[in-house]
Amino acid sequence: MSLDPSTIGRYKVLGTLGAGAMGTVYLAEDPLLKRGLAIKVVREGTGNTEILERFKREAEISARLNHPNAITVFDVGEEPGLGPYLVMEHVDGQSLSELLRRGPLPAEAALDLLLQAASALEAVHGLGILHRDIKPGNFLVTQEGRLKLMDFGIARGNQGRLTSTAVFLGTPAYAAPELLAGARASEATDRWAFTMTAYEMLVGDLPYAGDNVGAILYRIAHETPTLSADLPPAVAAVFRRALEKDPAARFPDLRTFLIALLEALPLTEGVREAFRGQVANLARTTGTLRLNPSAPFSRNPWVWGGGVLVAGLLGGFLLFRPQASRTLSIESRPAGAEVTLDGTPLGRTPLRQVVVKGKAELLRLEKPDYQPLEYHLQPSDRDIALRLVPAPFEVHVVTEPAGAEILLDGSTKGTTPQVLQVPGEGTHVLHLKLDGYLPWNTTLERHKPLPDPIKLQKTRGRKLSEEGKLKKFFKGIFAK
Repeated sequence: MSLDPSTIGRYKVLGTLGAGAMGTVYLAEDPLLKRGLAIKVVREGTGNTEILERFKREAEISARLNHPNAITVFDVGEEPGLGPYLVMEHVDGQSLSELLRRGPLPAEAALDLLLQAASALEAVHGLGILHRDIKPGNFLVTQEGRLKLMDFGIARGNQGRLTSTAVFLGTPAYAAPELLAGARASEATDRWAFTMTAYEMLVGDLPYAGDNVGAILYRIAHETPTLSADLPPAVAAVFRRALEKDPAARFPDLRTFLIALLEALPLTEGVREAFRGQVANLARTTGTLRLNPSAPFSRNPWVWGGGVLVAGLLGGFLLFRPQASRTLSIESRPAGAEVTLDGTPLGRTPLRQVVVKGKAELLRLEKPDYQPLEYHLQPSDRDIALRLVPAPFEVHVVTEPAGAEILLDGSTKGTTPQVLQVPGEGTHVLHLKLDGYLPWNTTLERHKPLPDPIKLQKTRGRKLSEEGKLKKFFKGIFAK
């Protein structure tokens, strides 16, 4: 067997993206659709039958879940002499685990990624599916900062397990204590792993350390977490609650956990306020769903809940016909705006290949320091480029002494003290005047406060100096 096949199935192999003990990921191209792909191939001898079943499950879940923060799987198969393979979208970026090898993330960057991860996981749970292997290695981060949840190979509905012999599936270091005690996987165990991932993003390490897997598992099951001494007390308290042994004592959902974390982290009030709206709006969403998201998996798309949908009947065709879809590209100037479509989060601009099914009406873009922008989609829209307008900002103008006249770009705005509203666009000059004092000028900048107070300088010394110059000038004239 060649280690570098030229084709896998119908796909043309262009190169190798990565390789590990379990297999290889190739960069490939679909010759029919002319799009770049990533193909994951399992190394021979790793249990092909079970791996193929996992790949099929991953493809089935992806077919039901269409979310901007989840990897899209296009195909699954088995190549003779090579093994099972999975064809998915190619993401130009790196795994979160690779990102964390360079150290913990700044709080603002970690929150941004955690919000995207929570949106994806809530969408998965909204379909009645448990991921069961949440960890940094199963998140990809694109060059633009978009996070993608991947690897649904051991995901399952909350009613069963993949095998009957394993105590649990997933990564031991992120396993919840109830799993180690023999309980079934649940949304709470996914949230535990999410919490461990959040801690690792902020600290750079895990709260349960050990020299071997056995020691780590024992500490997860029996000991309290060892939290970094560098964590602010309020942040440590949030993680202690989120890592309680009893699932009922933890935060009830990801939204509540992220709200508590946001309020505890040492952030500026402007950053905190920008995130509050995003966290508050975090709701369970399943992205673009198929006709019956709660139905059990079926390899036959016409089998529905144990019954057969007869497509030949006219009424059935009209009722269940698939909705038309289109692909959008959404950009903003500047980039990095959070986008929602009819209330469903899509991610941050620039967005590529956003699949929209059925009727879609309202795009909303939000970015800190810019006015929210709403755009009504037209049937002909495909490539959308929108310009964001900077939002007005406030400056507190306080002088000593008070009562100075305020001029903004030459227009009188009253006297000090005052909270001055400044337009977001353009350059704006503040001019202060008070009889008996020197004028004071500055160019206003967002997030750059003025001195508090602005101490105005008296003009008496300068007047005497000017008078002295005039006397000297006229004395010289008359002397001539």
